Amino acid sequence: MNTLFAGGAALILHSALFSSALADDFAARCAELPQQARIDVTFRDRPVDRDDTRSVQDLNRIAGRPAGDYHNVYGLTHARPEFRLQAAPRVLADDNGRVCAVPDIAIELGFSAFVVYLAKELTDPCPQDIIRQHEQEHVNTWKSHLRASAQLLATVLRRNLGEARNYASREDAVEGVRAWATELVAPWPKRIMDSVSAAQEAIDTPVSYGIVTSRLRTCGQSLRGGSR
Repeated sequence: MNTLFAGGAALILHSALFSSALADDFAARCAELPQQARIDVTFRDRPVDRDDTRSVQDLNRIAGRPAGDYHNVYGLTHARPEFRLQAAPRVLADDNGRVCAVPDIAIELGFSAFVVYLAKELTDPCPQDIIRQHEQEHVNTWKSHLRASAQLLATVLRRNLGEARNYASREDAVEGVRAWATELVAPWPKRIMDSVSAAQEAIDTPVSYGIVTSRLRTCGQSLRGGSR
């Protein structure tokens, strides 16, 4: 009896050690999962459309100028930014039903619309070119900020990803990872747009408008206002 008992105890102990080793191996592999996650953030450029069919009055209305404002808008850049997120689980599972996962994240920054309006009253090439150059500053600012934001966001998301999370099943992992990725990314569209807005406002200053007005005078044409 003693021999059989001792042998049984040894068998139970061996099984427990084996299970413990498997658990430790699974935990170790889960710990490595965040480094394997794929995080891609890309900026997708698009051509800018040009519209010179609108009147100054139309552009004032599009720009939201209040009634009685004597600053006329001869040029206007209208961009509609687009932020697309896709998330999929990178899952690790074993035969015992244990599941851990991290999100693979793909984000695309771009524009669903991008138009530069030049007032149809700009019939002379000289003032037209000056207004177009000013609007090009807005175009360049939009694109450079979104391009830089894509690079920054990829770095920040990887840094903030955190540890792999445990789930009850693969199905739970799919839903959990999508919610995780959405929460991780949620603050960034507004932060990016706030940064772009500040940069755009830095272009449209009284000093900037003064420079545009001065350049317009060299064309021999006086225009009250400027561009946005």
